[in-house]
Amino acid sequence: MKQILVAILALGVCLSACHSKQNKALNGDPQTFDEFKSLFTPTSLPFKLPADTLALKIADSLALKPAVVKQFLSDSIALHAFAPGVKRRYYPLYAFNSGNKDNLVQCLVLKVTGGNTSRAYLCLADKKGKFLNSAPVGRVTTGEQQTQYFSIDSRGTLRVVTEDLVNSQTTTKEEVYGIGSNGQLNLVMTNSSGPVAPEKAFNPIDTLPRRNKLSGDYTAGNTGIISIRDGHDPKTFLFFISFSKDKGNCTGELNGTGTFTGTNKGEYRDKSSSCGIVFHFSAGSLSIKEEGGCGAYRGVKCFFDGVYVKKAEPKKKK
Repeated sequence: MKQILVAILALGVCLSACHSKQNKALNGDPQTFDEFKSLFTPTSLPFKLPADTLALKIADSLALKPAVVKQFLSDSIALHAFAPGVKRRYYPLYAFNSGNKDNLVQCLVLKVTGGNTSRAYLCLADKKGKFLNSAPVGRVTTGEQQTQYFSIDSRGTLRVVTEDLVNSQTTTKEEVYGIGSNGQLNLVMTNSSGPVAPEKAFNPIDTLPRRNKLSGDYTAGNTGIISIRDGHDPKTFLFFISFSKDKGNCTGELNGTGTFTGTNKGEYRDKSSSCGIVFHFSAGSLSIKEEGGCGAYRGVKCFFDGVYVKKAEPKKKK
């Protein structure tokens, strides 16, 4: 009888410990990658995340703590997708695997919201739970006519689709990627239906003040824009860079806070990578040059460099 009571007590302790561990994971305080993954709804390939699903509001109580995201993924996810000061919230959506057992990649779909924008990120980890890479694969902004969503077929082929409503007609651009075992996304092809309008990058600093003489919008035709806005003090400036090269096959996007290093010079140093950008302002133009490695924010075959011409300021109505 005593042995039975001991066994029951031991079982009770075990169940209590398991329940406690599960509660920790459910409360946003996971201790292992498997516990962290358990916060995401399990699913399997093929998988699709429609834009209207991404737009659905999720209770704030289900949001992940930023420290948890940093622990198991990276704190740089969506860092440059929202304006400085905009509070980001992270929500776990879905979890599934890609590849075979020898080249297994664990995939997590993370929703990040800020202001009136919701974005989806595909976060990739190896079979041991080590974070490899993340990529933006979905976007919905209230009031915007452009949406982005993605799907992955049973073979692990990723398709990112951007739809743009122009003059009551919808144009579609589809980018097809292969998911490597190292977490890298390799562009396979780009498809489009009809004359696709240049993709509209969401400019998170567009409405911020531009009183500094160097502040304004600089463009490179229809393929790129650099927005410069006033910083928090005279020594800093806010920037947003978005470009599309090689007929849309290579794109880049980055925003952050730069520091003036001279009268017409500035630089930016990324805190989470070796990425650096050097800014040279001149009369009516701005040239940038990439230093270090900014591969996390652009395609593999293009760089943050080039000359951009300053746009004339719109005349104020009297």
